[in-house]
Amino acid sequence: MEHEVDIGAPAPTKTVALHWAGGASIPGVTFARLSHVRLLSGAFADECGSVRDLVCVEPEPCYRIEMDASRVTLEVAQSTLDQL
Repeated sequence: MEHEVDIGAPAPTKTVALHWAGGASIPGVTFARLSHVRLLSGAFADECGSVRDLVCVEPEPCYRIEMDASRVTLEVAQSTLDQL
């Protein structure tokens, strides 16, 4: 089961997304692809998942996260994540 939340921000340019997916450091972007993270707030607070995609970089980096236990996919802001 997949569930996505529209965060209403523009997607990163294809070049930025490709560089990020390839492991390049992007200014202001904290998490790399496949980073293991914990959600700090919301319905899935304290649950863990893996970063799958960079959704946007402005005004705040947002990521597509796949939750470990439920395999639900969420789009969340960087400020709501903590690296494990």
